[in-house]
Amino acid sequence: MEHIISIILNSIIVLVMLIVIVSLFRRDGKWAWKNILMPLRYFTFLSNVLCALAALLMIFFPEVYPIWLIKYAGTAAVTVTMVTVLVFLGPTIGYKRVLEGRDFWLHVVNPVLAIVSFAVFERRELSVVNALWGMLPVILYGVLYAYMVLFAPEGKKWEDVYGFNKGGRWYVAVILMLAGTAVICAAFWTLFFFLGK
Repeated sequence: MEHIISIILNSIIVLVMLIVIVSLFRRDGKWAWKNILMPLRYFTFLSNVLCALAALLMIFFPEVYPIWLIKYAGTAAVTVTMVTVLVFLGPTIGYKRVLEGRDFWLHVVNPVLAIVSFAVFERRELSVVNALWGMLPVILYGVLYAYMVLFAPEGKKWEDVYGFNKGGRWYVAVILMLAGTAVICAAFWTLFFFLGK
């Protein structure tokens, strides 16, 4: 029964992401792939793509541990997305702006589905070392974001959409994001350690 529920939840995650992708890149009955670079700037989009790909793999290869670790990394990433939106972006730019339309699905629905599917119906042994895999998406995106916002040539720089470099204090954002992600990874490890498989 747990396997069936896992398949259902993972299928919903994949379906939601497919609908979002169609809504982003389909205009007036035509594919507008020229818009593809814009969503790639956002951790929300990238983390949800990773989570959806991992969910798809979990549907077909639920017993393969490396795929389970990818699902873990994707789940940790969308959890970071949800927590960042609810704790940081919501209060600073307004909850209406970050929780309406497709953002609600990417910021809340898919993260919750990923957490429930992974932590309840796909639970396995998670070592301390493997728990660190959950840090990887944030680290990789952080390096990319820092380069594009701070060091990229003029004309190619990204707007600091998350406000992480407000007042030139990017280092504070780095510490907070890494610490927050570490707490999320520790929470998953603790949950799995005490509840077991």
